[in-house]
Amino acid sequence: MAAIPANEDIRRKSANYDIVGRPGSAWGPLFEELAANVADAPPLRPKPLSQDALLGLFKSEAVGRNVVLEPASHEDMCGSSLVEKATLEIVYDTV
Repeated sequence: MAAIPANEDIRRKSANYDIVGRPGSAWGPLFEELAANVADAPPLRPKPLSQDALLGLFKSEAVGRNVVLEPASHEDMCGSSLVEKATLEIVYDTV
């Protein structure tokens, strides 16, 4: 339908819930083309996948072999540094 580039401006606007493809903006023509392609595309009914075909979507060859996933940091999730605060929690050594 259309290829939307991995662009920092698009990512930032999307993360802030800003409209990326406003008419007259730098990305407007791209999203106008996408909208026209969606409107002109014939309706297609998807075909269900078999169990093996479904599992095949997640094969190591398809998703990237030897990829080690790392958990997102607080900075990744919130865009700011984590501020450590002293806790008022009481910890008993014995119960």
